[in-house]
Amino acid sequence: MQRKEIFPKSLRILDGTEFKKITSSGRKLGGRFFLLFARRTEYDRSRLGITVSRKVGNAVVRNRVKRQIREFFRRQRPSLLSGYDWVVIARAHAGISADALLRQDLHKLFAGFSQ
Repeated sequence: MQRKEIFPKSLRILDGTEFKKITSSGRKLGGRFFLLFARRTEYDRSRLGITVSRKVGNAVVRNRVKRQIREFFRRQRPSLLSGYDWVVIARAHAGISADALLRQDLHKLFAGFSQ
């Protein structure tokens, strides 16, 4: 059985130059736990890039935060604006926050772009 909420490599932003392009020329919204950058592309698909620095916590904590971001993107992708490259940067205190608060902040930030 194949899952609907997949996150294949084609939907990931992995190149550092692409991260810089999006963060320098894209729109920016700041939330309590994350910064969200968005840049319009010529493609119909949306891609996601994630940055979680050591300031957030140790490897276990950083991976938990990244899993929360990926899960949110997978589940909400059908309702998000298509044709955008998204970059999410975790703030330092994202690592000590409850998962529900992280999802709530992500929901608020992505909803801010659809308005």
